[in-house]
Amino acid sequence: METGATVWLTGLPSAGKTTIAYALAERLRGEGRRVEVLDGDEIREFLSAGLGFSRADRDTNV
Repeated sequence: METGATVWLTGLPSAGKTTIAYALAERLRGEGRRVEVLDGDEIREFLSAGLGFSRADRDTNV
């Protein structure tokens, strides 16, 4: 049975989290590990598409 793990990278915007995540993923894949990178920016693009988080959207939905 394979044991899993999660690596959670946190930090300020534009601090390089995505760059580090993809570099780490590539290294782990090179060792034969199965890796998935979940990037918050990419996930938000799909989950919140069309929800309207701008000030104008909130004002029209009140």
